[in-house]
Amino acid sequence: MYFNPQVKDNRNDFFNFEVIQEELKKAILDKNTPLIAIYGLRRTGKTSLIRVVLNSMSKKFIWIDSRDISSRDDFYKTLSDEIDKLKRFKIDKFTLKGVGLSLNFMKKGLDYLNKHKFVLVIDEAQLLKRLHLDNSVAFIYDNFPNIKIIVSGSESGMLKTFLGKNNAKAPLYGRAVFELQTGRLNKENGFTFLKEGSKQAKINFTDEEIMTAIKDLDGIIGWLTKYGWYRLKYAPKESLRRTIEEGSALAKEEFVKFASKAETRYKKIMKSIKGGARWDEIKKQMQISDKQLDSMMNRLIDSGFVEKIEGVYTIADPLLEASL
Repeated sequence: MYFNPQVKDNRNDFFNFEVIQEELKKAILDKNTPLIAIYGLRRTGKTSLIRVVLNSMSKKFIWIDSRDISSRDDFYKTLSDEIDKLKRFKIDKFTLKGVGLSLNFMKKGLDYLNKHKFVLVIDEAQLLKRLHLDNSVAFIYDNFPNIKIIVSGSESGMLKTFLGKNNAKAPLYGRAVFELQTGRLNKENGFTFLKEGSKQAKINFTDEEIMTAIKDLDGIIGWLTKYGWYRLKYAPKESLRRTIEEGSALAKEEFVKFASKAETRYKKIMKSIKGGARWDEIKKQMQISDKQLDSMMNRLIDSGFVEKIEGVYTIADPLLEASL
């Protein structure tokens, strides 16, 4: 069902994305595509896309959620534990040298994944950069050619940094990467999503209700799904209120965590952007140098909180904007 708020695993529950599904499937099947990167704003279906495609192909895969990784040892333990579950053997360790660090890798386990052509999925991979685990991904890329690597991230600029874009010293620099991008649903697709979802749920959605939800939630499928889920229980206005209230709190929490010690300054920037603003308009509100503002704006963009289209900066998530 479209309105199930959990990550989708089944293609029948996953709306639209037919084109990007086929592109991802072709990339997975292509022997000359060892590394796939999937970018996209938060709650635009990246995780569901990967799971649905892998399951539809009956592909064997290991999934690592980088949000659960707090140290290098966490990464290695998570990977080795997942391999142990598959192979049911105690993996051997060996020390890799020559990348500036000593890394404990599971050679027998990785050989097993390589032999059986597993897919290694690293969700929110940009979070591993601070732990220098791009070294580890580069090692797997270079030494186990039959392991297909998929990395995804809602902080597109940070994920590109992880992949070594424009940095010849980065471990993954120069590696061949096939890139895909998820995005918002346009008005037509958003309308179809809510209309078809309402039919699945056997609840009537009026056209007016649907257009109001699309306008307020800006085509972000995660929020539209949440709205649909609430509509199973509540009237339209109450469902939208709950979606905006809950979504705003979550989006704000994510932003506050990002802003950290510079929260006050970042909030001021974001408030100056509300409704869309150009550089000069933002600059008038900020008593900082051009260099400082440029750095902060780039970080907001790289982290997926702000978008820049034709010189106009906007807040990417309407519910984050509503919370400020």
